[in-house]
Amino acid sequence: MNCADDLTTDDLTNNVTTEVLERVSAGQGSNTNLWGQIDKDNVTGLNLEDVSSAPKVIKTWDDRLDEEQFVESGVDDDLILHIPFISSLRLRTLLLHPPAPGHPHRPNRIRLYANLPNCPDFSELDSIPPIMDINISSPPNGTRRLPDGRRDIEEWGLKVQKLANVFSVTLYFSEAETSIRSSMFYVGFKGDPKSHTMDMSKLGQVPAQNAADKKIDEVAEKKGSGYTTIR
Repeated sequence: MNCADDLTTDDLTNNVTTEVLERVSAGQGSNTNLWGQIDKDNVTGLNLEDVSSAPKVIKTWDDRLDEEQFVESGVDDDLILHIPFISSLRLRTLLLHPPAPGHPHRPNRIRLYANLPNCPDFSELDSIPPIMDINISSPPNGTRRLPDGRRDIEEWGLKVQKLANVFSVTLYFSEAETSIRSSMFYVGFKGDPKSHTMDMSKLGQVPAQNAADKKIDEVAEKKGSGYTTIR
């Protein structure tokens, strides 16, 4: 039994820590495929062999194992994908179809960031702690093979309490077997769609009436505590 299912923030006093509130709000919830919530026209990337290829990995569930459309890094194995959503989401699962384990173009590491307003460059990400740092050198437990022998997609569980109100995800792939090139065939998510939408162009802006009193330093905000590294 998960106690988070039985409590709401209304049951708690003002003395409860932010971390506890985040865990309570996460709960169990649904695990819906979020393909329809991705702003596909605005999926972008950095260090792509084909600069326009980023949206190619955002596929329907039926096409998830298609390997004719993919992204591939350019000058080395570092690759960034920036994926905005059309509404606020609670993310629970990252879905991937990478090359097979041991393949020279399979990235072994993903760093995940949330709510960056635009696709960052590599120097920006060097100064921002990721929400999750995941070793994907081997598929997670439970990855299955289909009756025809093909590998199904890999489902990587996420830290829901840190991803309960997400408007965009940035994925930083690196550390391929050869350190020459990274490839990815499919990227998707499961979680809970929420009700309101947001204009991504306004993310990080301060209302005009408060602009004189408040300065926003996006990088400083992202350096807050509570990030989790997974190995």
